Amino acid sequence: MKKLNVFILISFLFLCQSVFAVPFEDPNKTKITITVTTSDIYQIVKEIGANKVDVQMIIQPLVCPSNYDITPKIVERTENSNLVLSHKWENWIGRLKVQAGNRGVLYKQAQTEGSWMVPYIHVRAAEEIKTMLVYMDAENGKYYEDNFTDYVFRINFAAEEVKKQLESAYGKKVISNEQIKDFLEWIGFEVVATYGKSEDLTAKKLAYLVGEGKKRGVKIVVDNLQAGAGTGRELADNINAKQCVISNFPIGNSYINTLKDNGKRLHKVIQ
Repeated sequence: MKKLNVFILISFLFLCQSVFAVPFEDPNKTKITITVTTSDIYQIVKEIGANKVDVQMIIQPLVCPSNYDITPKIVERTENSNLVLSHKWENWIGRLKVQAGNRGVLYKQAQTEGSWMVPYIHVRAAEEIKTMLVYMDAENGKYYEDNFTDYVFRINFAAEEVKKQLESAYGKKVISNEQIKDFLEWIGFEVVATYGKSEDLTAKKLAYLVGEGKKRGVKIVVDNLQAGAGTGRELADNINAKQCVISNFPIGNSYINTLKDNGKRLHKVIQ
């Protein structure tokens, strides 16, 4: 019976190692090497990990990340990473894992749901990633905790500025790309209808949106930069509305700057 209990304990410990992140232990490296898929994840890792991590982004922020062609350069980078961090909806990660293998590489999917452009959701994602870094590199845990606290403070301060700047947006009716709907509603807009990528905007769908726009008195159409900056232009022309383009992913090496820039663009069209 005692031997059986020992066997069960060993089996349990083995399973735990496969479920949780393996702590970072490599005397030949001074930083954790991390490969991430999008600028959403990149900005958080860079802010919290700072000079304790070496992070590289696979997909540039102006590109829609739902589909991606894996290159040999990305495979090589992945093979030399300690951690590969992605979103749950990037199905091509499975192909990358097959090509790059998983020997010494930990693949993790961020579990935070919703639009990471919304400040409070971005903070949730940052906390999730901070927890990963603290577990992998407990020796620098306080460093990551302090960076996280500072980052949250700066996000909250910027979010308050944007909300104050856009107080007059509350209740204004808009039609937008479906991926930025949550962000617009966080600001206070009423999103009466949405559309997808430019290739999905059929004549039938456009006619429906024109009808909704005229019926509901929509004066603003908001496009998602990553899904096509000109997708809503024809719609805006047909309902005599202004068109605005905002980013659904951080650009210019800063989530906070992108948040503020989105606010400025929206503020301009509601004047």
